[in-house]
Amino acid sequence: MKFEKSFNPIEGFNFEVLDDLDFKEDSVREEIIVPIVKAVGYGPSKPFKTIRSKALEHPFVSVGSSRKKITCIPDYLFEVNDRYSWILEAKGPNENILDGKHVEQAYSYAIHSEIRVPLFALCNGREFVLFHISKSEPVLHFDMRSLAQYYDVLKKHISPERVINTDFTLAKDFGLHLKRMGFYEFKSLIFPDVPIGFIAQLDPNLFTTGSGIKTEEGDSYVLSFDFDEKILKQFAGKIPSQAIDMLMQREDGHRKNVQFADGNFLVNIDCRVGNDLQENSDEIFLPFIINRVL
Repeated sequence: MKFEKSFNPIEGFNFEVLDDLDFKEDSVREEIIVPIVKAVGYGPSKPFKTIRSKALEHPFVSVGSSRKKITCIPDYLFEVNDRYSWILEAKGPNENILDGKHVEQAYSYAIHSEIRVPLFALCNGREFVLFHISKSEPVLHFDMRSLAQYYDVLKKHISPERVINTDFTLAKDFGLHLKRMGFYEFKSLIFPDVPIGFIAQLDPNLFTTGSGIKTEEGDSYVLSFDFDEKILKQFAGKIPSQAIDMLMQREDGHRKNVQFADGNFLVNIDCRVGNDLQENSDEIFLPFIINRVL
């Protein structure tokens, strides 16, 4: 039996040079990334075009009353048949590409209204990681020394023939979406006219409500807002007083849940992105924490 050797577009590359302080981001681009994107099928012209360092006309993403500047322009934006398909950012060998600011910035660029691609990737010469905007965990992550073993899988995801069929589906939970964009750093995000259709008592001093939101681009999300008894009292005058009185009670360990049958009440909310992921049988989500009811 004869085994076929796996293809490796950077075969012969000496990974020891990654420890050289002079081997930086530009070297990662030229010595590692360029051979890979060429091998996969991208070039300088259409139909499978590589666009280098495309600037945004409006380099901001906005949420509520806050906006965040996109300061990182990924090195490669790939176009398939006149349609943007995915992005790739090169980083230096000692940069973290699994989480933190580099992932946040690449995600913000990918979902920006001028770009809107479902996949974004980062490579620091040591590792390659590919994300889908709707998933919290990487679609693909491997050590670059193992590229030969992963090349076929990588090509399946990013080749021009395959990547254009990748679904563009944004995450359903808005808290996860904002965390990925780096908005968890903001201590105050203001959402006007949040429709309140229910409030549930999770624990004696923990309550929650939820709502939906649609962005200017037409993407829909679900938001969860958690708050304590002090915040519950701030709903006075904005929802029926009987609902607040009922939620303040706790009988025999039973949780309270109030629904507003006569329609939603619109409330202005000042909040921040929470820290703890929550999970139920259907989804993983990240609740907002209400700072105050305005």
